[in-house]
Amino acid sequence: MKRSQMMKVLAGLLISASTPVMAQEVDLVSMEVGTLRPEVQRRYDEALAATTDPSVLASLGSSYMYASEAKVWCGIAIGFLKTATRDKESLSRCEKYHRLMTQPAPAVPVVSMPEPPPRPRTAACDSPLAATFFFDWDSVVLPSNMDETIAFVTENMVPCGWNRFTVVGHTDRSGSDGYNGPLSRRRADAVAARMQVAGVSGTALTVSGRGESEPKVSTADGERNPTNRRVEVTASN
Repeated sequence: MKRSQMMKVLAGLLISASTPVMAQEVDLVSMEVGTLRPEVQRRYDEALAATTDPSVLASLGSSYMYASEAKVWCGIAIGFLKTATRDKESLSRCEKYHRLMTQPAPAVPVVSMPEPPPRPRTAACDSPLAATFFFDWDSVVLPSNMDETIAFVTENMVPCGWNRFTVVGHTDRSGSDGYNGPLSRRRADAVAARMQVAGVSGTALTVSGRGESEPKVSTADGERNPTNRRVEVTASN
C-alpha cells in the first residue's frame, strides 16, 4: 500500500473514532522498547493524517489541536527510541493527546424550549360582543381606532377560544331602507376585510347588513344618530 493510501485509511479510522480502536490503547510508558516503536509510530502516523485531513481542518472542535500535539510528542518519542531511549514525558504526552484525538466528541444535549403558558382568560371572554366600530354619516371609511380594536379581538382569540365571528353592519334612520341596507353591508364588508388582514380566517367570518332595522338608540325616522351607525362583531366558539 502506498503511503498516501495508508494516510487516507488512517484518517478514516480517526474520524470514525470507533470503540475497537480505543480498546487497543495501551500504556506506552510501561512497554518494552522492542514493542514500543510500532505503537508510537502508529500514533504518529494517525496524528499526521489527521492534521492534513480536510474535515479535521474545517472542524470547529479540538480535534486538530489534539492531533497536532500528538504528532509533535509522538515524533519526539520516536526520536528518543532511535537510541533505544524511553522518554517518559514524550511517551505519556503522545499517548494522552492521541487518546483525546481519537475519542468521540461528547454528545451535545438538545435543550427544548418549553411552550409558553397559555394566556389566561380575560374579562372580554365573558361578553359575546367582541367589538363595535362606529362610522361617520353616509360613510364606509373605517374609524381611526380600527386597528387597535381589531388587535384586541385577535389577542383574545386564543385565551377565549374564539373561532367564529359574526360581523353585522347597521345605519341610522336618516336614509331610505333601500339605501341603508346596502350601506350597512358595505360597512360590515370593510370591517371583515380588515380583520382578515389582521390574521382572522375568512372562513371564520359571517358577514351581513341590517340597515336601519336594529337601531341601538331609538330615534325618529330620518334622524341622524352616530351611535346607530356601527358594525358589531360578535365572537363565539
